[in-house]
Amino acid sequence: MKAYEGLKVVDFTQVLAGPICTQMFSLLGADVVKIEAPQKGDQLRMILTDAEMAANLTSPAFLTSNLGKRSLALDLKSEAGREVVHKLIADADVVVENFRPGVAKKLGVDYESLKARRPDLVYCSVSGYGQEGPRSGDKAYDSAIQAASGLFTLNGHEETGPTRIGIMVVDMFTGINAAFAVASAINRRHLTGEGQYVDVAMYDSALLLAAAQMADFMVRGNIPPLIGNGSPTRQPTAGVFDTLDGQILVATITPTQNEAVFNVTGLSHLLKDPRFATFEARAENLEPGQELLGEALKTKTTDEWLALFNEAGVAVQAIRSLPESTTDPQLDYRGIMVDAGQLTGFDQALRLVGAPFIANADGPLQSAAPPVKVGEHTAEVLREVGCSEEQIAEFLAVNGD
Repeated sequence: MKAYEGLKVVDFTQVLAGPICTQMFSLLGADVVKIEAPQKGDQLRMILTDAEMAANLTSPAFLTSNLGKRSLALDLKSEAGREVVHKLIADADVVVENFRPGVAKKLGVDYESLKARRPDLVYCSVSGYGQEGPRSGDKAYDSAIQAASGLFTLNGHEETGPTRIGIMVVDMFTGINAAFAVASAINRRHLTGEGQYVDVAMYDSALLLAAAQMADFMVRGNIPPLIGNGSPTRQPTAGVFDTLDGQILVATITPTQNEAVFNVTGLSHLLKDPRFATFEARAENLEPGQELLGEALKTKTTDEWLALFNEAGVAVQAIRSLPESTTDPQLDYRGIMVDAGQLTGFDQALRLVGAPFIANADGPLQSAAPPVKVGEHTAEVLREVGCSEEQIAEFLAVNGD
Protein backbone atom coordinates (compact mmCIF):
# COMPACT_ATOMS: atom_id res chain seq x y z
CA MET A 1 0.00 0.00 0.00
CA LYS A 2 1.44 3.35 -1.02
CA ALA A 3 1.99 5.95 1.69
CA TYR A 4 -0.93 8.19 0.72
CA GLU A 5 -3.49 5.80 -0.73
CA GLY A 6 -6.91 6.90 0.47
CA LEU A 7 -5.76 10.51 0.94
CA LYS A 8 -7.72 13.15 -0.98
CA VAL A 9 -5.97 16.39 -1.94
CA VAL A 10 -7.80 19.39 -3.38
CA ASP A 11 -5.24 21.30 -5.43
CA PHE A 12 -5.79 25.00 -6.17
CA THR A 13 -2.22 25.53 -7.37
CA GLN A 14 -0.63 26.45 -10.69
CA VAL A 15 2.75 27.08 -12.31
CA LEU A 16 5.50 25.15 -10.44
CA ALA A 17 5.98 25.32 -6.66
CA GLY A 18 2.43 24.34 -5.69
CA PRO A 19 1.97 21.69 -8.39
CA ILE A 20 5.29 20.03 -7.51
CA CYS A 21 4.10 19.79 -3.90
CA THR A 22 0.83 18.07 -4.79
CA GLN A 23 2.49 15.86 -7.40
CA MET A 24 4.60 14.26 -4.66
CA PHE A 25 1.35 13.07 -3.08
CA SER A 26 -0.20 11.85 -6.33
CA LEU A 27 2.92 9.77 -7.05
CA LEU A 28 2.52 8.18 -3.63
CA GLY A 29 -1.08 7.13 -4.21
CA ALA A 30 -3.15 10.15 -3.17
CA ASP A 31 -6.18 11.25 -5.19
CA VAL A 32 -5.22 14.78 -6.22
CA VAL A 33 -8.06 16.79 -7.75
CA LYS A 34 -6.59 19.79 -9.56
CA ILE A 35 -8.96 22.75 -9.76
CA GLU A 36 -8.44 24.73 -12.98
CA ALA A 37 -10.09 27.75 -14.54
CA PRO A 38 -12.55 26.63 -17.26
CA GLN A 39 -11.10 26.61 -20.79
CA LYS A 40 -7.84 28.31 -19.74
CA GLY A 41 -6.49 26.07 -16.97
CA ASP A 42 -3.16 26.38 -15.20
CA GLN A 43 -0.98 29.29 -16.42
CA LEU A 44 1.85 26.82 -16.97
CA ARG A 45 -0.08 25.19 -19.83
CA MET A 46 0.91 28.19 -21.98
CA ILE A 47 4.45 28.83 -20.68
CA LEU A 48 7.78 27.36 -21.86
CA THR A 49 6.17 25.52 -24.76
CA ASP A 50 5.76 25.70 -28.53
CA ALA A 51 2.79 26.80 -30.63
CA GLU A 52 1.56 23.27 -31.31
CA MET A 53 1.50 22.25 -27.66
CA ALA A 54 0.13 25.63 -26.58
CA ALA A 55 -2.79 25.16 -28.96
CA ASN A 56 -3.65 22.05 -26.96
CA LEU A 57 -3.16 23.94 -23.68
CA THR A 58 -0.21 21.95 -22.51
CA SER A 59 3.52 22.33 -22.02
CA PRO A 60 6.38 20.04 -20.99
CA ALA A 61 6.73 21.82 -17.63
CA PHE A 62 2.99 21.41 -16.99
CA LEU A 63 3.15 17.71 -17.75
CA THR A 64 6.08 17.06 -15.45
CA SER A 65 4.46 18.83 -12.48
CA ASN A 66 0.96 17.36 -12.73
CA LEU A 67 1.53 13.62 -13.08
CA GLY A 68 -1.27 11.42 -11.81
CA LYS A 69 -3.71 14.24 -11.01
CA ARG A 70 -7.32 14.65 -12.10
CA SER A 71 -8.41 17.97 -13.63
CA LEU A 72 -11.67 19.59 -12.56
CA ALA A 73 -12.69 22.83 -14.30
CA LEU A 74 -14.38 25.24 -11.88
CA ASP A 75 -15.20 28.93 -11.91
CA LEU A 76 -14.43 29.74 -8.29
CA LYS A 77 -16.09 33.15 -8.62
CA SER A 78 -19.45 31.48 -9.28
CA GLU A 79 -21.84 30.16 -6.66
CA ALA A 80 -22.00 26.81 -8.47
CA GLY A 81 -18.23 26.52 -8.41
CA ARG A 82 -18.04 27.23 -4.68
CA GLU A 83 -20.79 24.68 -4.00
CA VAL A 84 -18.73 22.00 -5.75
CA VAL A 85 -15.70 22.95 -3.64
CA HIS A 86 -17.78 22.59 -0.48
CA LYS A 87 -18.84 19.11 -1.58
CA LEU A 88 -15.23 18.18 -2.34
CA ILE A 89 -14.06 19.39 1.07
CA ALA A 90 -16.55 17.15 2.86
CA ASP A 91 -14.21 14.16 2.44
CA ALA A 92 -10.94 15.91 1.57
CA ASP A 93 -7.85 15.58 3.74
CA VAL A 94 -5.59 18.27 2.31
CA VAL A 95 -5.96 21.58 0.48
CA VAL A 96 -3.00 23.28 -1.19
CA GLU A 97 -3.27 26.75 -2.77
CA ASN A 98 -0.88 29.34 -4.15
CA PHE A 99 -3.16 32.30 -4.80
CA ARG A 100 -1.82 35.75 -4.01
CA PRO A 101 -2.25 36.39 -0.28
CA GLY A 102 -5.85 37.38 0.38
CA VAL A 103 -7.33 35.92 -2.81
CA ALA A 104 -8.35 32.60 -1.25
CA LYS A 105 -10.42 34.47 1.33
CA LYS A 106 -12.14 36.56 -1.37
CA LEU A 107 -13.04 33.33 -3.17
CA GLY A 108 -14.31 31.68 0.01
CA VAL A 109 -11.72 28.85 -0.13
CA ASP A 110 -9.44 30.07 2.66
CA TYR A 111 -8.50 27.92 5.65
CA GLU A 112 -11.08 29.31 8.10
CA SER A 113 -13.95 28.96 5.61
CA LEU A 114 -13.07 25.38 4.68
CA LYS A 115 -12.13 24.36 8.23
CA ALA A 116 -15.71 25.11 9.23
CA ARG A 117 -16.77 22.31 6.88
CA ARG A 118 -13.86 19.94 7.62
CA PRO A 119 -12.39 20.63 11.11
CA ASP A 120 -9.40 18.30 10.73
CA LEU A 121 -8.39 19.71 7.36
CA VAL A 122 -4.69 20.14 6.56
CA TYR A 123 -4.36 23.36 4.58
CA CYS A 124 -1.18 24.66 2.94
CA SER A 125 -0.67 28.11 1.42
CA VAL A 126 2.31 28.62 -0.88
CA SER A 127 3.35 32.17 -1.77
CA GLY A 128 6.35 34.32 -2.54
CA TYR A 129 6.96 35.96 0.82
CA GLY A 130 4.32 34.50 3.13
CA GLN A 131 0.73 35.43 3.90
CA GLU A 132 1.51 38.41 6.12
CA GLY A 133 4.26 40.99 6.58
CA PRO A 134 5.51 44.05 4.68
CA ARG A 135 6.40 42.08 1.52
CA SER A 136 3.49 39.63 1.46
CA GLY A 137 1.83 41.45 -1.42
CA ASP A 138 4.92 41.58 -3.66
CA LYS A 139 4.71 39.74 -6.97
CA ALA A 140 7.00 36.71 -6.87
CA TYR A 141 8.64 34.60 -9.52
CA ASP A 142 11.65 32.33 -9.18
CA SER A 143 14.18 34.83 -10.53
CA ALA A 144 12.78 37.66 -8.38
CA ILE A 145 13.15 35.53 -5.25
CA GLN A 146 16.69 34.60 -6.28
CA ALA A 147 17.48 38.30 -6.44
CA ALA A 148 15.75 39.21 -3.16
CA SER A 149 17.29 36.35 -1.18
CA GLY A 150 20.91 36.96 -2.19
CA LEU A 151 21.19 33.79 -4.29
CA PHE A 152 22.24 35.96 -7.25
CA THR A 153 25.30 37.16 -5.37
CA LEU A 154 26.38 33.59 -4.62
CA ASN A 155 26.44 32.60 -8.28
CA GLY A 156 28.62 33.87 -11.13
CA HIS A 157 32.18 34.97 -11.85
CA GLU A 158 34.10 37.92 -10.46
CA GLU A 159 34.74 39.11 -14.03
CA THR A 160 31.08 39.17 -15.08
CA GLY A 161 29.26 39.66 -11.78
CA PRO A 162 26.30 37.89 -10.15
CA THR A 163 23.93 35.83 -12.26
CA ARG A 164 20.72 33.92 -11.75
CA ILE A 165 20.72 30.16 -11.40
CA GLY A 166 19.58 28.80 -14.76
CA ILE A 167 16.86 26.48 -13.45
CA MET A 168 13.71 27.28 -11.44
CA VAL A 169 15.52 26.14 -8.32
CA VAL A 170 13.45 28.15 -5.84
CA ASP A 171 10.14 26.99 -7.30
CA MET A 172 11.16 23.35 -7.22
CA PHE A 173 12.70 23.49 -3.76
CA THR A 174 9.67 25.34 -2.39
CA GLY A 175 7.44 22.59 -3.75
CA ILE A 176 9.45 19.94 -1.92
CA ASN A 177 9.42 22.05 1.26
CA ALA A 178 5.65 22.41 0.98
CA ALA A 179 5.26 18.65 0.54
CA PHE A 180 7.32 18.12 3.70
CA ALA A 181 5.21 20.68 5.59
CA VAL A 182 1.99 18.97 4.49
CA ALA A 183 3.36 15.51 5.36
CA SER A 184 4.30 16.84 8.81
CA ALA A 185 0.79 18.22 9.32
CA ILE A 186 -0.74 14.91 8.24
CA ASN A 187 1.40 13.07 10.79
CA ARG A 188 0.43 15.60 13.47
CA ARG A 189 -3.23 14.99 12.67
CA HIS A 190 -2.61 11.26 13.08
CA LEU A 191 -1.18 11.98 16.56
CA THR A 192 -3.64 14.64 17.73
CA GLY A 193 -6.74 14.33 15.57
CA GLU A 194 -6.38 18.01 14.67
CA GLY A 195 -5.96 19.70 11.33
CA GLN A 196 -3.36 22.40 10.72
CA TYR A 197 -2.64 25.46 8.62
CA VAL A 198 0.88 25.74 7.14
CA ASP A 199 2.28 28.81 5.41
CA VAL A 200 5.16 28.12 2.98
CA ALA A 201 7.11 30.95 1.34
CA MET A 202 9.48 30.84 -1.61
CA TYR A 203 11.63 33.48 0.10
CA ASP A 204 12.13 31.25 3.16
CA SER A 205 12.98 28.31 0.92
CA ALA A 206 15.60 30.37 -0.92
CA LEU A 207 17.24 31.28 2.39
CA LEU A 208 17.38 27.60 3.31
CA LEU A 209 19.11 26.90 0.00
CA ALA A 210 21.79 29.38 1.05
CA ALA A 211 21.80 28.35 4.73
CA ALA A 212 25.51 27.41 4.84
CA GLN A 213 26.62 30.71 3.30
CA MET A 214 24.06 32.59 5.40
CA ALA A 215 25.48 31.01 8.57
CA ASP A 216 29.00 32.00 7.54
CA PHE A 217 27.85 35.60 7.29
CA MET A 218 25.80 35.55 10.48
CA VAL A 219 28.53 33.90 12.54
CA ARG A 220 31.73 35.36 11.05
CA GLY A 221 30.51 38.29 8.99
CA ASN A 222 32.00 36.61 5.93
CA ILE A 223 30.56 37.44 2.52
CA PRO A 224 31.67 34.77 0.04
CA PRO A 225 33.22 35.93 -3.23
CA LEU A 226 31.94 34.85 -6.63
CA ILE A 227 33.86 31.68 -7.43
CA GLY A 228 32.35 30.60 -10.76
CA ASN A 229 33.16 26.92 -11.24
CA GLY A 230 35.77 26.88 -8.49
CA SER A 231 35.55 25.63 -4.93
CA PRO A 232 35.06 27.59 -1.67
CA THR A 233 38.30 25.91 -0.53
CA ARG A 234 40.18 27.83 -3.27
CA GLN A 235 42.12 24.73 -4.17
CA PRO A 236 43.59 24.60 -7.72
CA THR A 237 42.52 20.96 -7.93
CA ALA A 238 38.81 21.88 -7.88
CA GLY A 239 36.94 23.29 -10.86
CA VAL A 240 36.11 22.76 -14.52
CA PHE A 241 38.93 21.74 -16.85
CA ASP A 242 39.31 20.99 -20.55
CA THR A 243 40.32 17.48 -21.57
CA LEU A 244 41.49 16.17 -24.93
CA ASP A 245 37.87 15.79 -26.07
CA GLY A 246 35.61 17.60 -23.61
CA GLN A 247 35.36 19.02 -20.11
CA ILE A 248 35.32 17.59 -16.60
CA LEU A 249 34.44 18.87 -13.16
CA VAL A 250 36.90 17.89 -10.44
CA ALA A 251 35.68 18.31 -6.85
CA THR A 252 38.17 18.11 -3.98
CA ILE A 253 37.77 19.18 -0.36
CA THR A 254 40.44 17.51 1.76
CA PRO A 255 44.25 17.77 1.49
CA THR A 256 44.40 14.05 0.69
CA GLN A 257 42.07 14.54 -2.29
CA ASN A 258 44.05 17.56 -3.50
CA GLU A 259 47.27 15.57 -3.40
CA ALA A 260 45.65 12.65 -5.23
CA VAL A 261 44.87 14.96 -8.16
CA PHE A 262 48.53 16.02 -8.40
CA ASN A 263 49.59 12.37 -8.30
CA VAL A 264 47.08 11.15 -10.91
CA THR A 265 47.96 13.93 -13.36
CA GLY A 266 51.71 13.30 -13.13
CA LEU A 267 52.33 16.51 -11.20
CA SER A 268 53.37 14.92 -7.91
CA HIS A 269 56.66 16.83 -8.06
CA LEU A 270 54.72 20.06 -7.48
CA LEU A 271 53.88 18.87 -3.97
CA LYS A 272 57.53 19.66 -3.12
CA ASP A 273 57.20 23.14 -4.61
CA PRO A 274 56.65 25.68 -1.78
CA ARG A 275 53.73 27.14 -3.77
CA PHE A 276 51.82 23.85 -3.63
CA ALA A 277 53.30 21.94 -0.70
CA THR A 278 50.49 22.73 1.76
CA PHE A 279 46.75 23.25 1.67
CA GLU A 280 47.20 26.92 2.57
CA ALA A 281 49.94 27.50 0.01
CA ARG A 282 47.83 25.97 -2.76
CA ALA A 283 44.95 28.33 -1.87
CA GLU A 284 47.31 31.32 -2.14
CA ASN A 285 48.53 30.12 -5.54
CA LEU A 286 45.19 29.16 -7.06
CA GLU A 287 45.70 30.57 -10.56
CA PRO A 288 49.19 29.21 -11.32
CA GLY A 289 48.14 25.85 -9.91
CA GLN A 290 45.07 25.70 -12.14
CA GLU A 291 47.11 26.67 -15.19
CA LEU A 292 49.57 23.81 -14.62
CA LEU A 293 46.79 21.34 -13.88
CA GLY A 294 44.79 22.53 -16.88
CA GLU A 295 47.66 21.82 -19.27
CA ALA A 296 48.12 18.32 -17.83
CA LEU A 297 44.42 17.47 -18.15
CA LYS A 298 44.43 18.30 -21.88
CA THR A 299 46.65 15.30 -22.55
CA LYS A 300 43.99 12.58 -22.09
CA THR A 301 40.33 12.06 -22.99
CA THR A 302 37.46 12.61 -20.59
CA ASP A 303 36.83 8.87 -20.24
CA GLU A 304 40.49 8.22 -19.46
CA TRP A 305 40.49 10.83 -16.70
CA LEU A 306 37.20 9.56 -15.29
CA ALA A 307 38.68 6.09 -14.91
CA LEU A 308 41.91 7.35 -13.33
CA PHE A 309 40.28 9.77 -10.90
CA ASN A 310 37.58 7.33 -9.82
CA GLU A 311 40.22 4.70 -9.11
CA ALA A 312 42.05 7.26 -6.95
CA GLY A 313 38.88 8.14 -5.02
CA VAL A 314 38.51 11.65 -6.44
CA ALA A 315 35.04 13.01 -7.23
CA VAL A 316 34.98 13.79 -10.94
CA GLN A 317 32.32 13.91 -13.64
CA ALA A 318 32.12 14.87 -17.28
CA ILE A 319 30.28 18.10 -18.07
CA ARG A 320 27.27 16.61 -19.84
CA SER A 321 24.33 18.01 -21.76
CA LEU A 322 20.74 17.31 -20.73
CA PRO A 323 20.31 14.75 -23.55
CA GLU A 324 23.43 12.93 -22.32
CA SER A 325 22.24 12.92 -18.72
CA THR A 326 18.88 11.35 -19.62
CA THR A 327 20.56 8.27 -21.11
CA ASP A 328 22.54 7.46 -17.96
CA PRO A 329 21.93 3.78 -17.04
CA GLN A 330 21.76 4.84 -13.39
CA LEU A 331 18.33 6.35 -14.15
CA ASP A 332 17.00 2.93 -15.18
CA TYR A 333 18.32 1.45 -11.97
CA ARG A 334 16.83 4.20 -9.81
CA GLY A 335 13.50 4.24 -11.60
CA ILE A 336 12.68 7.89 -10.94
CA MET A 337 11.65 8.50 -14.55
CA VAL A 338 7.88 8.10 -14.88
CA ASP A 339 6.24 6.64 -17.99
CA ALA A 340 3.60 9.25 -18.80
CA GLY A 341 1.88 7.78 -21.84
CA GLN A 342 1.80 9.14 -25.36
CA LEU A 343 0.45 12.53 -26.39
CA THR A 344 -0.99 13.43 -29.76
CA GLY A 345 1.80 14.61 -32.04
CA PHE A 346 4.54 12.70 -30.22
CA ASP A 347 6.17 9.70 -31.86
CA GLN A 348 6.99 7.94 -28.63
CA ALA A 349 5.79 7.64 -25.07
CA LEU A 350 6.88 10.36 -22.68
CA ARG A 351 9.29 9.77 -19.81
CA LEU A 352 9.29 12.50 -17.18
CA VAL A 353 10.99 13.05 -13.84
CA GLY A 354 8.92 11.79 -10.93
CA ALA A 355 9.59 11.58 -7.19
CA PRO A 356 13.30 11.91 -6.28
CA PHE A 357 13.58 8.79 -4.14
CA ILE A 358 12.95 5.06 -4.18
CA ALA A 359 11.67 2.70 -1.48
CA ASN A 360 12.02 -1.02 -0.83
CA ALA A 361 8.23 -1.43 -1.06
CA ASP A 362 5.28 0.63 -2.28
CA GLY A 363 7.44 3.49 -3.54
CA PRO A 364 6.40 6.33 -5.87
CA LEU A 365 4.50 5.51 -9.04
CA GLN A 366 6.62 4.73 -12.08
CA SER A 367 3.78 5.28 -14.54
CA ALA A 368 1.12 7.98 -14.47
CA ALA A 369 -0.99 9.73 -17.08
CA PRO A 370 -0.87 13.53 -16.85
CA PRO A 371 -4.12 15.46 -17.30
CA VAL A 372 -3.83 16.88 -20.82
CA LYS A 373 -7.25 18.47 -21.23
CA VAL A 374 -8.50 21.23 -18.95
CA GLY A 375 -11.36 19.75 -16.95
CA GLU A 376 -10.74 16.25 -18.28
CA HIS A 377 -12.20 14.71 -15.13
CA THR A 378 -14.92 17.27 -14.38
CA ALA A 379 -17.90 14.97 -14.98
CA GLU A 380 -16.19 12.11 -13.14
CA VAL A 381 -15.50 14.18 -10.03
CA LEU A 382 -18.95 15.78 -10.04
CA ARG A 383 -20.55 12.32 -10.01
CA GLU A 384 -18.39 11.34 -7.07
CA VAL A 385 -19.61 14.31 -5.01
CA GLY A 386 -23.25 13.46 -5.68
CA CYS A 387 -24.25 15.66 -8.62
CA SER A 388 -27.01 14.36 -10.89
CA GLU A 389 -26.47 13.83 -14.60
CA GLU A 390 -28.71 16.83 -15.26
CA GLN A 391 -26.63 19.00 -12.92
CA ILE A 392 -23.42 17.77 -14.54
CA ALA A 393 -24.68 18.56 -18.06
CA GLU A 394 -25.75 22.04 -16.95
CA PHE A 395 -22.44 22.65 -15.22
CA LEU A 396 -20.43 21.55 -18.27
CA ALA A 397 -22.48 23.75 -20.55
CA VAL A 398 -21.92 26.82 -18.37
CA ASN A 399 -18.18 26.18 -18.20
CA GLY A 400 -17.86 25.59 -21.93
CA ASP A 401 -16.67 21.96 -21.60
